[in-house]
Amino acid sequence: MRRTAGIQRVVLVVMDGLRAEAVRRLDLPVLSGLARNGAWTFSATTIQPSVTAAAMTSLITGVAPDEHGIGARGFGIPRNLPKLQPITQVLKKSGVPSSAFFSEIPFQYRWLAQRLGSIAGVESVKFRGTNSTEIVALAEEQIRGTTGGLIFMHWPEADQAGHEFGWLSPQYEEKVRQMDQTLGSLAEMLELEDGRTVLMVCADHGGGGVCDTDHDSSHPDDITIPVVFAGAGVSKVHLGAGVSLLDLPPTVLWCLGGEIPRAYEGRTLAQAFRREAQAA
Repeated sequence: MRRTAGIQRVVLVVMDGLRAEAVRRLDLPVLSGLARNGAWTFSATTIQPSVTAAAMTSLITGVAPDEHGIGARGFGIPRNLPKLQPITQVLKKSGVPSSAFFSEIPFQYRWLAQRLGSIAGVESVKFRGTNSTEIVALAEEQIRGTTGGLIFMHWPEADQAGHEFGWLSPQYEEKVRQMDQTLGSLAEMLELEDGRTVLMVCADHGGGGVCDTDHDSSHPDDITIPVVFAGAGVSKVHLGAGVSLLDLPPTVLWCLGGEIPRAYEGRTLAQAFRREAQAA
């Protein structure tokens, strides 16, 4: 597959636990502004079960939990590992580098995390910091030093506040606003106006649907997530309903010229991009 014209880099940010309703309810200025000027929907859906381990594995592998085997019990070695085709591995075969940045994890899980990253073809995986601001600081050298490839980030603080205090609690609102401010700093750092970088922002799940401090259910507040694209070649368009978390992996590959595996369950969101961006 040919690289989408003008796009050299994709930065994919997962705002853990950002309930779609919170974007409007809290009037988040940065994310709302990116949506107004880019491609967006606040009615996308995540996978089932609506938990971080399952959603993050689906984002990387392009398939649902029924296929990759990671569910509500947390991270581990995916089922049918040799058959899975992570986006980072597909990109590596095309000569496109990738890097990933996460918050600090317990020591006993670091080997597994590094091992999974290596299997997935990620060139650099770093685990440091406790919130979005520290994670962006960790990624800053990579962001400023490279103009191509995939940069993947996971921001944890809204989910942590939701579990401790409840979704839409004052503490949750504080953390969501912190993530929104960090998103503004990241957007400036990326210099989106240069026409080379696409910023993709999503949540892995919502929260507070059935239980105020949880998100593992099929309730709309738990499974509905925001998806926003900004930057190179992005159209000013409402993506509407019917968008899935599983649509992001093929769209990342489409942007960066990777061959989309047949096993991928989502569709390319080509409507998010202008016609000239789709020309070779």
